Amino acid sequence: MPNLKDVMAQFPDFGETFYLVDANFRTQAQGWSRADGTGPIDLWAERNPGYVFGSGGVGSLGYSTDATAAQAAIDAMVDFRGDKLLFTPGAYSIATDLAMNVPGARYLGPPVRQPRRAAVAVTCTATASTTGVFAVSVDDVEIGFMRLMPITAGTFAGATTGSDGGYVHDVWYDTTGVTASTSTEFMRAPATVSDWLVERGYFLVSGLQGDCFTWTTATRWVVQHSIFCTMTASYASVFTLATDCTGNVVRDCDFTADVDGTYTNIFTGAANENGQLSVLRCYVNGTALATAGDIETGFGTATDIEIAECYQTGDATTEGGTLIKLT
Repeated sequence: MPNLKDVMAQFPDFGETFYLVDANFRTQAQGWSRADGTGPIDLWAERNPGYVFGSGGVGSLGYSTDATAAQAAIDAMVDFRGDKLLFTPGAYSIATDLAMNVPGARYLGPPVRQPRRAAVAVTCTATASTTGVFAVSVDDVEIGFMRLMPITAGTFAGATTGSDGGYVHDVWYDTTGVTASTSTEFMRAPATVSDWLVERGYFLVSGLQGDCFTWTTATRWVVQHSIFCTMTASYASVFTLATDCTGNVVRDCDFTADVDGTYTNIFTGAANENGQLSVLRCYVNGTALATAGDIETGFGTATDIEIAECYQTGDATTEGGTLIKLT
């Protein structure tokens, strides 16, 4: 059987690659840009003329901020071509929302095997936006291989009507050091948004923050193969679903906590809306539940949420769990 890499090598690589470089990745003493054209940004620009966007005013391609450089790169991308904005290794500070408005675009850091090893960190540093510092408004957008850090009371990624079929993978959502606010969220879908896939994420919540996912009219979303960890007392909810959410799936995820972390509930739904959510093959640290068995709340009827083949270790009052032995 050929592996996936061999199979994909038989297909053409669509789209162009645009490069975003961080002025702070190398110090001025190391010569980010040099008069003789041998600095790192100079060499990138020479190899990829017209496709390199830098921040900090360095070199002839320098923009004033990371946000303006990133937005300029996005504005240069072509709709539906499968263009990629490659965030080269560095720490990017985004102070204004990025309008991710190119259908089929890809926003990626260098590939890593585990999201906590990401070579790219993107931090929201100014506006407490509710639309998302990654503001997605078109179909088929991909985001991956990054560490993503929000600002207090802000939403990191937002998906509006007309942004179906998105793909988020291999990301580390990290609220460590972020001032606590229940309005701090990872991803909000405030309108009708369908068919997103989120996988291989690590979601670390420190402080009394808001949900990782808030869905208003989300349909057919899948969140899978991810880890959710709370480091705060009484984290209210990880997923919140409002009216008209249907056909969503959370599967093969772990919900855990440190010694101080508890979940009030993990899934919060809308009352008497059939078929909102299926939860399959998930593992829950039962000692992290504020009340034993309270994985979900608010759904109202058995047909609103289906929980199958999920495992809760221990409970809210005792340590450990049950070991299943094979004979």
